[in-house]
This record gives sequence, structure tokens and C-alpha cells, in this order.
Amino acid sequence: MIEVSLETGENRRQVVANAVRGLGDAFSDKCRQAETILIKVNLVHHENQLASTHIDAVRGVLDVIRNINKCKVIVADASYHGTKAAFRNFGYNRLLEEFNFVELQDLNDDDFVDGYSVKADGSRNPIRRSKTAVNADLKISLAPMKLHRDTAVSLSVKNWTIGTWVTPPRVSASGMVWARWPWLHEEGAWAHHASIMELYRQVPCDVGIVDGILAMEGDGPSSGEPVQMGVVLAGMDAVAVDAVSATLMSIDPSEVGYLVMCAEAGLGVIDLTRINVPPMMMSEITREFSRPPGFEGKIMQWKSGAPESLR
Repeated sequence: MIEVSLETGENRRQVVANAVRGLGDAFSDKCRQAETILIKVNLVHHENQLASTHIDAVRGVLDVIRNINKCKVIVADASYHGTKAAFRNFGYNRLLEEFNFVELQDLNDDDFVDGYSVKADGSRNPIRRSKTAVNADLKISLAPMKLHRDTAVSLSVKNWTIGTWVTPPRVSASGMVWARWPWLHEEGAWAHHASIMELYRQVPCDVGIVDGILAMEGDGPSSGEPVQMGVVLAGMDAVAVDAVSATLMSIDPSEVGYLVMCAEAGLGVIDLTRINVPPMMMSEITREFSRPPGFEGKIMQWKSGAPESLR
């Protein structure tokens, strides 16, 4: 059975720490051996806290780490609207005063290694991945629980893959942005999901954490509405963590293309009968999240979009 730690409560820092501690030796042993730890946060919108990883969630992870290892911990993202602005707006600079082993890093400025996304015809499109993310000894994805208008959910796997992708800045109507959509949306739904899976295959994270203390329903990942869930999930199998998180939002993991593709590629488990989570607690917590406009017609488009050679 795959273990997913599930904790409930209202104090985000404490609940996150409890969820990470719930991973036991699997986490502490990996943490103890690390020389560099990366906590990949989700700062997709520099002004919308609901869409972004809360600083108290980061504090909860750091509280656990500092009792195991005093190595360098990098808190980082390659934000769409600008990582440095998000660090300022959400108070991340205070982490440098509270934890003397922490660094903040904008992965948009990072050195890179080669990677690839997937085109609509199944061929590879060369891209750049953050060298810091690739080289970290312990890779942690810490994401808020959100619906997503294009991919159904935005959780730990999507946070890790898209936010460690280094792209050049471009000018938009809202100012400077670091966009991945030209390589994703324009290639169609199947390629979008396949790219997330392939990016995860190339560089997986070691730990997935989903903060659902205050989740997002509706038009996610940045324009939805809050849902008080009071739950945090953590696991050494980020795909399984996301499958359980999706289920709590009443989204069937078998309808989320990139999670299905990850499971088929042997990168994780989405079958809840193989994941150890308390069924009674799952039943009590699960809620029907309101869906974004056009969601029902879009959610399964990935299934029919694969190129003929791959069907």
C-alpha cells in the first residue's frame, strides 16, 4: 500500500508539520541524507494569496526539517507573474530571519539543464529545466489545493513540473510574465497533459504536499473562490497525494489526464484501493467543488487528442 499522510485542523503551520511528520522514517531518512533541500512553492499569482502557497505552510515544513537536518533549504518558484514580487507580497522574506539555513530563489533566473515537453504530434519540444531543482537532494512540492480550468486540478505534480520550467519573460497586458502556455495550450489538451507527465518523468519530486486548509473551487488556478477544507496531505508518492486530493474535491483521478498518464508510466499510483488513507475521514472531508465554466466539456478532451501513432 502507498502511504499518504492526511491531517486535519485549522492551524496551517501545525497541520502541515503533522502531515510531514506522519511520513515517518521514509521522510526523515531522506531528509537526513540531503545536503540541499528544495521546497518548490506555488506562487502563480503574486497578488492572490488563495492561489499561492501560504508562508505558514512553508514554516510547517521547515519546522520538521530543522529538527532533522541543518543543511541548506531553498524555497523557490518560477512564478508566472514574478517570483520576487510574490516573495515580497506574501512576506517570504521573513523566513530568512526565522530560519538561518533558508534561502529564497527565483527559478526564472536560474541556470538550466535540457528537458522537453510534448507536441500535439507526439514529438519532443526542447525546453529548459531549473538546474537547482534538478540537482537538489530532496525535492519537495508544496502546493495549495485548487481546481484548474484546463487540467481539472492543480496540485503537487503540476506545481513541480510547470514551476521548474525556465522560460524567457514576455510582455503581456498585465505586465511582464513568464509563460508556459505557448508550449502547452497551443498544442492541445492531450499534449498539455502529456507534457506534465513527461516533465515529471524526467525530474520527479520526492515529496508531494497539498495544503487544503483553504482550497480553491471554481475558476482556478488563480481566479477561483475559497473553500474551507481544513486538510493537508503529504506523501512520498506525489501522484498518489494528488489522486487523494482530487477525490476530496469530488474529481475522479481517472479523469485527470496527467495523473492517468503518470500512473500508466509507473510514476505513481492513482487507484485509491492501493493508497492507505482512512475511508471514514475521506468521506467526512470530501466536498463537491463548483466547477469553472466549460469544465465538463473540457475535462476529458485529453483522451481523444492523442496522435494516431500512440492510440
